[in-house]
Amino acid sequence: MVHQYASPAVDGPRIRALRIQSGLSVTDLARRIGITPQYLSQIENKHRPTVSPQTFAKFLAAMGVEDREILKPSTSSDDRPAA
Repeated sequence: MVHQYASPAVDGPRIRALRIQSGLSVTDLARRIGITPQYLSQIENKHRPTVSPQTFAKFLAAMGVEDREILKPSTSSDDRPAA
């Protein structure tokens, strides 16, 4: 069982792909979520593999994603971002 306050792991390259697909710049998405563009860049480049539960929820809302699993790293060895 995952504790509700645990920091969720995120798939930075998948977030980048979804951001680009949505036509958002790093600055636009960061502003919507309430984080700095630098922090978002670190997430997208896998320098920050986890985020707070609140930030994860804001990613879901800002990107219009209903499936929480889409932003989490896949368990397969396939490291390509989902389109």
